[in-house]
This record gives sequence, C-alpha cells and structure tokens, in this order.
Amino acid sequence: MKLQVKIEAKTSYIHFGNYFSKAIIIQENKNLCPLIIVESEEKVKMYKKIFLFLSQDLREIQNEADLVELIFDNSGISIISQEKLREINEYELFKKRVIEIKKGESYDINDIIGKLTSFGYNFSEYATKGSYKKQGDILSIVNISGTKEYTISFWGEHIEEIIEKERKSFNGEIIAGKKQEKKSIFLGKNEPLKEEKGKNILEILRKKEIFIILDGLEFYEKYDSIITNFEYFASFDIVGATKIKRKDLEIFDIHLQDVEELKKILSQRKSYIFTKNEKLIQNFIDYNNIDNCIITASNSSFLKSFWTKDVNYVCDDIILKTFIKRRIRKSIAKDLDLLLKINSGDFVVHIDHGIGIFNGLVSKELGGITKEYIEILYKNDDKLFVPTTEIERISKYVGVENPKLTGLGSKEWKTSLEKAERDIEHIAQELLLVYASRKMEKGFSFENQSQKMHLFQSHFPYVYTADQQKAIDDVLADMETNKNMDRLLVGDVGFGKTEVAFNALYNAFLNKKQALLISPLVVLAYEHYQKALERFAPFGLKIGVLTRLETPKKVSETLVKIASGELDIIIGTHKVLSEKIQYKNLGLIVIDEEHKFGVEDKEKIKKMRINIDCLSLSATPIPRSLNMALSGIRDISLLREAPHGRKDIQTTVSKFDEGIIERACKKEFERGGQVFFVHNRVENIESMKNILQKIIGDKKIVITHGQLQGEQLENRIMAFKRKEYDVLLSTTVIENGIDFSNVNTIFINECQSFGLSQIHQLRGRVGRSEREGYCYLFYKKENLSDDTVKRLKTIVKYSYLGAGFELAVKDLEIRGGGDILGIRQSGQATEIGINLFLELLEDKIEQLKQDGPYLKQDKVDISIDLNISALIPDTYFNGEIDKINFYREIETIRDEEELNGVMEEFKSINPDFPLETENLFTLLRCKILAKRLKIIAIKRVGIHYEIQFQSHITVEELKKFLQLDKEVIFHIVSIDKIRTLKKDFGNDREFLDYLLKMFDPGEKIKFPKKIKLKH
Repeated sequence: MKLQVKIEAKTSYIHFGNYFSKAIIIQENKNLCPLIIVESEEKVKMYKKIFLFLSQDLREIQNEADLVELIFDNSGISIISQEKLREINEYELFKKRVIEIKKGESYDINDIIGKLTSFGYNFSEYATKGSYKKQGDILSIVNISGTKEYTISFWGEHIEEIIEKERKSFNGEIIAGKKQEKKSIFLGKNEPLKEEKGKNILEILRKKEIFIILDGLEFYEKYDSIITNFEYFASFDIVGATKIKRKDLEIFDIHLQDVEELKKILSQRKSYIFTKNEKLIQNFIDYNNIDNCIITASNSSFLKSFWTKDVNYVCDDIILKTFIKRRIRKSIAKDLDLLLKINSGDFVVHIDHGIGIFNGLVSKELGGITKEYIEILYKNDDKLFVPTTEIERISKYVGVENPKLTGLGSKEWKTSLEKAERDIEHIAQELLLVYASRKMEKGFSFENQSQKMHLFQSHFPYVYTADQQKAIDDVLADMETNKNMDRLLVGDVGFGKTEVAFNALYNAFLNKKQALLISPLVVLAYEHYQKALERFAPFGLKIGVLTRLETPKKVSETLVKIASGELDIIIGTHKVLSEKIQYKNLGLIVIDEEHKFGVEDKEKIKKMRINIDCLSLSATPIPRSLNMALSGIRDISLLREAPHGRKDIQTTVSKFDEGIIERACKKEFERGGQVFFVHNRVENIESMKNILQKIIGDKKIVITHGQLQGEQLENRIMAFKRKEYDVLLSTTVIENGIDFSNVNTIFINECQSFGLSQIHQLRGRVGRSEREGYCYLFYKKENLSDDTVKRLKTIVKYSYLGAGFELAVKDLEIRGGGDILGIRQSGQATEIGINLFLELLEDKIEQLKQDGPYLKQDKVDISIDLNISALIPDTYFNGEIDKINFYREIETIRDEEELNGVMEEFKSINPDFPLETENLFTLLRCKILAKRLKIIAIKRVGIHYEIQFQSHITVEELKKFLQLDKEVIFHIVSIDKIRTLKKDFGNDREFLDYLLKMFDPGEKIKFPKKIKLKH
C-alpha cells in the first residue's frame, strides 16, 4: 500500500533502539508536548516506569475523556496504546459531549445545566458520580467516573474561578485541587462510541507532535484491522528510521569487549551513567581519571545502554558484563550448554531429579546464615531448592517444545536416564571404533614457525578476539603433531573463521606444503580467492582458483601449475575434487560448510583427507558432527566472541511494504552504502526488479542467481563489489561468505519460506564493519502458520551478535529434533534433553577410552554443606538472569589460576569484597583443591564434620591424606569416610579454613590418574 502522508509535518518515527533510548529522545523533545503511540498496554506500563525514573510526568490516555482533554489541553507528554486508540473513532461526537469554559468569559449558567441534564447528569447535594449542584453563584460538577470534580465560580455571567479537583472514585475523597484558566469538561459515558461518519480524531491531532513507537511482529499481524477501522491511520509511517522531524539522529547500542574499551568510550564524550552501585563506578572513574561523567543511582533493569554522536548513556547492562568475562571450558558439551542463557520460565534439567521449570533465585536465611538457591518447579507444583553451589548439576533443556515435567521422587526420571544410558553406550562404542582407527594414522609433522607466523599475524588489520587466538594456537599445535589434524571450527556469521583458516594455510606454505580451500558455492569460492589475494599479497604466495567459471584454457594452465607445485594455495568448488588433478605436495585441506556438499562430493573429500591435515569451517552452531567432536575423533574450536567494533543488526519484520523499502534504501544511499535484496524465485525475479526500480528511481540494480552462466554471475558480483550498482537483487547464492563491507542494509522477501539458521546467515551478510546493519524481513501470506510466527518472532528477538547458537536451538525445537547425532538417532536425547545427553555421551566416551575404572577426575561433583553465608550481591549484576548465568560460569571453574582471575576481576570493580562473596570464592577454592584428593562431600553430620571420598580411594591414598592433618583431629569411619568433632571449631568457617590449610600446605598431593583395583 502506498501510504498517503497527511500529518507528516508533525509526525516522528522511532523504531530502532531500546526502550530507554526512545524515552530519552522523546524527553529531549518534551517542549513539543508530544503524544506517544505504542503497541500495547504492556508497553505503556514500561514507558511509564522509564519516564517516572526520568522525573518526567507521563499522562496516560485511558478513555475518550482523557483524549478530549488532550485536544484542548496541549501540555506535557502523553501516551496511548494502539488498542485504546482503536476504541476512539469519531471526533464530532466528542465535540457534542464537551463543555468548554474559560476564566473571564461570559456563559449562561442555565445553558450549562441544560447540557448536563441532556447527558444524564442529575442534581445531587452529595457530589455523587455524574451529578451537579448549584449553590448561589457556584456550580459544582462531578464527572461520570467520579474521578474529577469541577467548581466553577460566577460573578454575574462571567466566570471568576475554575478549580479542578482529583477525587477517589469509590468514596469521593478529594486528593488534590488546582486552579485552571480554561477547561474542557468531557460529559460522555465510558463506553465505545457508535460508528458514524465524521472527521477522524487523529486528523484533529495534526497540530500535536506524535511519536509512533511500534516494534515486533505482533503489530503487523494487527495492521490490516487497524487501517480498516482508521482510514487516516495509514497516513502514519508505521516503521521508519531513527529520524526526528527530518533531522538525522543516530542511535547505537554499546558493545564492549573489556574494561579498556569502557574507559575509552567514557573518555570520548559526555556520559550519563545509571547504576545500582554508585560507589563502585565512582571508584572506577576516579581511579582512571575519567572526567565528564554524571552518575545517577538506578536499580532499574529496563535501562539499556546506547550512545548518540554527542552523549553516552551507560547502564548496568554493559558495565558489569564488561568486568565479567566468559571462560573457556575443557568440556565441549558444558561449553555449548553455557552458551544458552537460562531465563525465568525456561525448562531445565537437574541430573538427579529431571525436567522442571526454572523459577528464579531465592535467598533463604537460617540461624543468621544466608544462602541463595535455584527454585525449580516440578509436576504437581512441587518445588526443589538447589544451592547455587550445586548449579553445575542443572542444564538448560533442549529438545522439544513444552516437554513433560518430571514428578519429584518418582521412578520415571530414573527410567528415562537408564534408557538414555543404554543408547549412549551403543553410540559411544560405534564412535570409538572410528577413534581407534584415527589413533593408528600417522601424518606429517609441520615444523614450528612461530617467528614467521607472528609476522603474518601482525599484518592482520584487526585485533584477534581471545577465541580466535586460541583457535589459531590450537590449529598450529595440531599441525605440529604427527597425527592428522581433524579440527572443526564453529563460529557465528562474521566471527573470523576465515582468518583462522588463513593462518593454517600460511603455516602449510612455510612448511613447503600445498594447501586446498574448498567451498560449496562458486560465489563463496571467489570471495575466498579475492580475500586470499589481498591477505597473502605481502608474503609472495601464489594462489589459483578452480570453479566452473574458468575457461578450458585457464583450467589447463592451473592444472599444470598445481602438478608442478607452482601454486601454493588452490581455492575452488567441487571441481578441485576431480581425480584428474595431480597435487604435487598436498598437506592441508580447509573445507568451508562441508555439510552443504552433495553425497558424492563428501565421499571424494573423505578419500582426499586420508593422511592429510584437515580443518572444517562451519557457521552451523550445532553441526551434525558435534558428536565426533565430543568423542575426540574431531577436535573442536568455538568462536563465541564478536570482533571488535561489530554492532547488533537491527531487524524488522513486516508485510511487503514499498514505503519501508523507499525509506531504508534512501537512508543507506545517503551514507554511501549499497543494498542486498534477497528474492528466492528465479521465475519472477525480473518482475521484482521492475517493482524495485520504480521505488528507488535512478539507482542501478543488478540481478544474480544460480541459473546464470558462471562468467556472467562472477562479472555481475564483481561489478557490484566495484560499486557500479547500488542494489544486488539475488537469490540465496549470497547466503554464505559474501563479504561486502559497503553493504549494510538487506531485505529478505517472503521470509516465511526460510529457516531460522538460513535467515541468520543471510542477515549476517550486513553489519560486517563498524557501520550499523539493518535487516528487513518481508512476509507474504495473510495467515501465517504458528511455526512461522514463532520463527519470525525468534529471529527478531535473537538479533544480537553471536545469537546463531540460540537460534539453531530454537529452530531445532520448532522443527523437531532431527538426527543431530549423525550415527544413530536416539529418542532418549529429547526425553532427558539434548544438552544432558551430550554431556553423558562425553563422559561415557572418556570412560571407555580408559583402562580400568573411570574416575572422572576433572568432572567429579563435590557437595559442601556447611553453615556459611555465601552469595554475590545483586549490585554486581544487571538482573537475575545475568546473576544465574554467572553462577553457572563460576561453578565450572577447574583450577586456582582461573578462580584467581575471576576474583581479580571482581576486585577491580570493588576492592571492598563483601564477606559473603569472599565465602563463596573460598568454597569454590576448597572444591577445586578437594577434587585432587578424591573428596566428593564435606558436610555436618550431627556433632561431627564429615569428609567422604570417592569409592575407588585406596588405603595408601587415605594414609597420605591423613598425613596432612597436622593437628590429628580426624578419625576413620570407613575406607571412604573420616570425621572430626564440631566442638573443636568456633564455627563452620573456621573448619573450612583448617581444611584449606590441609589441602594446600605448600606441597601438592598427586594421585595416579588410573588406579588398578585388586580383585
């Protein structure tokens, strides 16, 4: 629909940004006395909270009377939901129901009483609802709802005074009174008005500044019904850019990698800081000599950070996350689980009790001791309170939507676990057959070239993320062993997988080995080729390309160069898999998106990689080969951290809308950018071009799709890259790897036909530089299926950087589990949750790899049940979700070095450590040290403290432990249990301190990893 702009001069549009940033913009325009229109009553409540925090009155329009008052009293900021607005239709009816009066003007008091009577008002001595009273020259009116009373004093026919009083509707008690110069008194009843022809209320508001704030799919689903009821509503720009009265106002989210970046942005421009802990931030600012910061106390989790070109608005959502970094886990399954945040209402799995619903954190105090617990709801409304120190036993449920809750204490969970373990045993045995054959293979051992590699890395124009650096180190270490590398590199769109691969390619070159980079798509192969030419230019590597685009003559020349060893790197599609190609000295294969190759090509790749190092790249966060990574058959590296400077991509869902296309393209062209338009139907792509051409005028459009001749396809893409065209209209051939930094707006047409991961891949084509990226998803059908609506809502929700993992999980749940285990499908995976299933599989494989009993050295769970207050104050976190996920992180810490690192981060925020937090870290330290000594429990039992060991502990090991007991306070209860009296200690913390001295007296007590039991 072509929107007719009828109130454009006074209408402003806000779509991008968070609640807080939108409220700030409106408050800065408060002198315009704006009206805010939002989607729902829920949003009204949210904005009322924010404006209350900003000490700004916000008038809520709840009924016809409020809206008429707004028309005649143009002051302050007002807000209304689109649902309420739909109820108010005809202005002419309002005019009939209004008495307008002004101080000093002449009125006939009897005419006013007559109008009151015609609307059903009655005379009353007691000021009841819908009544009036005349007493001499004073007329009193109480409105229909009983919430307001007006006292009008006359001097003859002239009004001398108007007093408006606020009342409690249920008892008539006066709350407040205020003198008014003029007043519009609405007499109508609070009931919907009948539809009659007349002037629409929205046109009457043409003199008022209107801000329209509409987000999400919910609005678009109602769009048709709204414009049916409101002809003039179509005159509003439903989804616009961040422009206020045609003045550019850019709003950007703030993304920080570390404390140094926080210092940098606070130093760059004036900053307003909203935080729970003023002292904490003030200390940080003073210590770093940062000026021009204004700190405001805030305990509001709805405040989100953003910046404009002049000002930073910094809130706790980024401050505390900046100090609290992700840590790298040894367990791949646990690492993947930690990528999924747990929110209140999510399904979770407790390994001992089954599937429940996470209901938040609760603090409980007993005998002066305060501890925090995770509350989980189970079947029949049963509740389980799990100490945060045992949070490692909980994982987020992934499998099917709305799984059946487990009954606490029932046998059903035990039965489900037993069935799963039987499946896991079979899968693990099959995987280990592959693992055994891999161990027997011998490969080429690349020499360490650290000095030259460092030089290569120093030419990279950006700073490596921690994950990138670790992945590079792991790849190079793999290549130096005499085992064939088989590593899977998983990273979200634009997270730097290519640079990791280039490090491997260069290392092969230094070791005089040829390297091959294979891509499933011609376009992607050429993108890699162009990037490689640029990246390796200073180092003299010779690079060739083989795809269906090359002429026979060019192919022949390339084959000769490959055979002679003249080419160091060969980049291509399945064409490089031909048996005709003779590689002189192939040492490395890099495979991009292996799962997209056909069955025949996969078999060829499988044969080629024998005795050759192999690195596979995947943006698919849950690859089908994940189980192989868990088993150790394939090593895995995860890139979870966004490159420096990248911003979230602003995502909008809508029916196809030419107005949106026109405005978004204009915004992109004005900043010198280009546009992608994805239309996945070759049969009518020319028609789509004609539609777009009418919208964007003289801007140039080029079409690409898979049915074009190879050379033609390449030429068009290269011409677009050279900026000879403004818009690339294409099918999904641009889905993978195309990297045009100048393209930061993408439209995806008929998005209902795409999966979540595919939309995420396409969306990842933009926003790959420091410019903000915009993605517009257009759907076609009138009635979308439930699954489609869920997908579209999900893609908007997960538009932040690195959201690919969560998106893939949601897609898995929406579409069904599928065969994620590759070798065989297990129905039990969804019965107990895929995350827990993978963890158990990982444990089983480790167990089968070992000779003798499996001791789970690093993964053993230790229970410490002592009366010690241990928690982290809420002021360290932006909300409960951040806190619970941080507890999940720290409970997986495996060594003292990592623990010390976390403690230092906390101390950098606030040197005055609370005692409860110190206790928490002391308990964690005790667990880490106790693991080395095969302890599984430390607890109070009656008048004793008791220590319990793993069942595999030997007499010799127990003797060694007791030698640490310098005070000889423990006595043996059994081979795996010792005790001491509680009365020997002042309190539980004193006992814990004694244990720490025992566990770490300066010498390390080490036990063999494998213990042979006597039979």
